[in-house]
Amino acid sequence: MNEYIIIKINVKEYDSLILCLTFESLLTYIHKIENNLKRNLGIKNVLIDQLLITGNNSNRFLKCHFISGKLDLNTAQIVTPSDYIKKEVVKWLHNNYHCVNNSILTDEQRQKIKDNIIL
Repeated sequence: MNEYIIIKINVKEYDSLILCLTFESLLTYIHKIENNLKRNLGIKNVLIDQLLITGNNSNRFLKCHFISGKLDLNTAQIVTPSDYIKKEVVKWLHNNYHCVNNSILTDEQRQKIKDNIIL
């Protein structure tokens, strides 16, 4: 299983959405993400969803600048994105439910994803 997926989102605040797919820290595979992002010209602002790492907590979403082929963690900020973005995440997880099966999410949260309801 991949550690992450990059979801193309159509919002002006972020160029890409990275959905972490394991319980492991983002830092264990950050270089893979950076290498993947380098292929896409023009990426400057990245939104990282750590739902499967942190659960549905206030530190779930991070905004970070992508500069010179690196995620600049000094620019990382906790943010609350729009429901549109949350809907896109749930849609992806709903269609790839196997990623949710053994996650840290509660049974209620898993059921919401199964029912395609945003968290």
